[in-house]
Amino acid sequence: MLLSESGLERPPVVGVATDEDGFAHSREGCGEGSVGKIAPPERPDGRNLVARPRFPFVDLSFEIRTAQNVPLALEPASIGQRILATGVDTLIGVAWMGGVGWALSEALGGLTTAVAIVVVWLPAVFYHLAMEVAFDGRTVGKLAVRTRVARLDGAQPSLSQYLLRWLFRLLDVTFTFGIVALMSVAFTRRQQRIGDLAAGTTVVRQRRRLALDQVLYPLIPEGYEPVFPQAERLTDAEIRTVRAVIARLQIAPHDARSLALAERAKRAVERRIDVGEVEMRAEPFLRLIVRDHVARVDRFADGVLA
Repeated sequence: MLLSESGLERPPVVGVATDEDGFAHSREGCGEGSVGKIAPPERPDGRNLVARPRFPFVDLSFEIRTAQNVPLALEPASIGQRILATGVDTLIGVAWMGGVGWALSEALGGLTTAVAIVVVWLPAVFYHLAMEVAFDGRTVGKLAVRTRVARLDGAQPSLSQYLLRWLFRLLDVTFTFGIVALMSVAFTRRQQRIGDLAAGTTVVRQRRRLALDQVLYPLIPEGYEPVFPQAERLTDAEIRTVRAVIARLQIAPHDARSLALAERAKRAVERRIDVGEVEMRAEPFLRLIVRDHVARVDRFADGVLA
C-alpha cells in the first residue's frame, strides 16, 4: 500500500508515486517493500541526506473503483479539448446542412419541408448521439482531440446514458450557446456538463496504448558503445523505477506532473551515477540510461557465458 504524507494507508492507483529523492515507484501488483529505490546521496560521514523517505501519493484527476474493487485513475478532458471538439463537430454539422441543403435544392429545384427535415436536419440533430453510440463515446471532434465519453467507473456508457446526455445537450449547448456547459465543466470536480451529471458520465482523455517493449526491452544495436557506462551501477530495482517514469511519460507526455517527475528522476540518476548535471532533456536522458544499463549488463552476461 502507498503511504500518503499524512501516514494513512491508501490503495494503489494505476499511476506513479514519488519519494523525496525524485523517483517514481509503480506499486501496482507489487508486494510491500518489493519495489526498490535509488539510494539518496550520502554525506562525507556516511549518513544519508534523506533520513526518512516518504511516498506521497501522486493525485491523478480523480479515482474510481471498478466492480472488482480495483482502483482506477481517470483524467478528465480539459475545457480547451472539449471546446475544440465541439467546434470541430459544429463545423461538420454546418457543412452538412449547408452543403447537402444546397445540393438537393439545386437537384430538385427547391426543397420541400419533408425533404429538408429528413435529409438535412435530422442527421445534424442526431449527429452526436449516433456518433457516440457507434464509436464508443467518440465523435469526429473527440477523435481529433483524443477524448471520449465514459461512465464514472471508466466503462462504456449504456444507450440510455448516451440518450440522456444528448437530450440535456439542448439545455447545455444548443439553447444557451454552450454557456451553461462551459460553466458546469469549469465548476464541477469531474468537469461534467449538466448532461454528464444527469447521465453519470464525463469526457476523459483517450490515453495512448503503451508499447511495453519500448520501455522494458530497448533494441541495442550491435557494437553499441554506452554513452554512460556508469549506468551499470544501477540495480534492477532502480532501472524498473526509471522505466516506470518513462512509462508515465509515454501515457501522459504533456502532463505537467509527469514532466516534473521526470526532471526529479533525472537529477536523482545524475547523483546516483556521479556524472554531474547533464545537458539533456529528462526523457531522452532516462531512455539513454536504460539503454546503456541494458547494453552493459548484456555485455557482462555474454562475457560470463563465454
